[in-house]
Amino acid sequence: MRSMRKVISVLLSALFLFALLAGCNGNGSKAANKDTFVIGLDSDIVALDPAFAYDFTTNPVINQITQGLLTFDVNNQLQPMLASSWKQVDALTYVYEIRSDVTFSDGTPMTMDDVIYSMERIRNPELASYLGWMYDNVDKIQKTGDWELTVTLKKPDATWQYVPATTACHVMKKDFVESAGENFGKAQGGIVGTGPYAYVSWTSGTEVVLEKNKNYWDKDHAGYFNKLIFKVITEDNTRVVALKTGDIDCTVAPPPSQLNELASDQNITLTSNSGFGVLFVAFNTQKTPFNNAEVRKAVSMAVDMDNIYKNLVKEKVGDAPTALPSSDALFSIEPERWNQYLAATPKHVFDVTEARALLAKAGYPNGFECNLVVNDDTLRNSVALAMQSSLAQIGITMNISKVSTDEHTRYQFGEVLDANGLRDYDMLMAGWEADYPDPSGNLTPLYQGGNSSNSAAYNNEKVNALIAQQMAESNPTVRNDLMFDAFDIIIQDTPYLFVHYPIKNIAMNKNYTGVVMNASWIWNIHFQDVHPVEG
Repeated sequence: MRSMRKVISVLLSALFLFALLAGCNGNGSKAANKDTFVIGLDSDIVALDPAFAYDFTTNPVINQITQGLLTFDVNNQLQPMLASSWKQVDALTYVYEIRSDVTFSDGTPMTMDDVIYSMERIRNPELASYLGWMYDNVDKIQKTGDWELTVTLKKPDATWQYVPATTACHVMKKDFVESAGENFGKAQGGIVGTGPYAYVSWTSGTEVVLEKNKNYWDKDHAGYFNKLIFKVITEDNTRVVALKTGDIDCTVAPPPSQLNELASDQNITLTSNSGFGVLFVAFNTQKTPFNNAEVRKAVSMAVDMDNIYKNLVKEKVGDAPTALPSSDALFSIEPERWNQYLAATPKHVFDVTEARALLAKAGYPNGFECNLVVNDDTLRNSVALAMQSSLAQIGITMNISKVSTDEHTRYQFGEVLDANGLRDYDMLMAGWEADYPDPSGNLTPLYQGGNSSNSAAYNNEKVNALIAQQMAESNPTVRNDLMFDAFDIIIQDTPYLFVHYPIKNIAMNKNYTGVVMNASWIWNIHFQDVHPVEG
């Protein structure tokens, strides 16, 4: 018996050692044999419906199930998807040749009726789609050939070209949507699309499960994994630990506070890229004292932005701010001219003495008291405290009003007003991200008078006219000239103070590759491309 136990012990030790070596294989033999890829999300999805896919957790799920007429490649350039080709006939007319070989996940063919129905559905104001505004300038959507679709605009619009690559033009099966009725897009109703993965289940607040679409039309780009699971892990530390222990295989938008830790982990690959967004402090230009440009300039000059960037934001979190509302990721039209323009713009100057002089010139030699509204984001609150300390040096008492994320959204979009009908804050720290790879993607929403997204309540008639003119202009050089003219005015008016341009990050187990995180990732993150590292 003793000798038998010894033999068994040796065998068990050998088996354990074999398993240990297999698990430690640098190329991940376990990864090669896995049929499920698990993605960690920081919050639950809004709906299983492209009409409401307009955020950083819903879109990564929806993008696997449904597809648009076009898509963005890794360089943010338009490429065909459900449309095999497209052209702009004139300033108002866009023609799309729709693929005739596309099937839905249930095996039925996609028809032109499905395409037009899907676009008209999101366009319908009764649905209240988050993306319905993208159709505001659309006059007609028509079938003009067996597989030809024509979109006619009401007036020229340089940004319409990008809409077909967003979830605003994702195609759903008409019969399924209508038969599901009110349950469509909910856990019990589900969704049927043309994407590489099909819907299985959604447990609210816990996970969304997808399986490989066996009827996927693009056989050359079918998903590697048989199943995708999106796990909802709202607590940042828990989500990072789950990645490190292998409970999840990747997480999109990892917590900024832990980027350095993830970057130094030998078992994790952190991929980063500049984005289209900006974190800013908006001055309420409609309220005293920030209706005075000299006051806005004084506050900007009193804040040491270099120090904030180096010690609070740091490189992996965001790109350093300039005088423009975005990084060069948005320099998509004649980028060399944008770089030249940026090089000639005034740089931020930290000068407490000059800031005091500007305040005195504006009629506030002893400073004043004001408030800054901010949400509960850790980085934003750290920046707010740094600003509070800086402004005290010029006699400004800045009170920090911390509100919930939901309440902050209401402030940002002008839904919280004072007794005079003005936005109820002096300053607001918030973020914005362009929907399209176009310089006007931040120019229009942040500076056009009357826009709910214009957190500074900025309204300059000359700027409004220039924004309208550039939107209707097809010549890229003329269009850029108009935007440069607008920014010449805006920079002098100083309606915003820019903190940084958030960088897009994705953290993934080193045994996997294939996902590219770029500035357009909200529209083009495709987990069908993920596969084990070879070797």
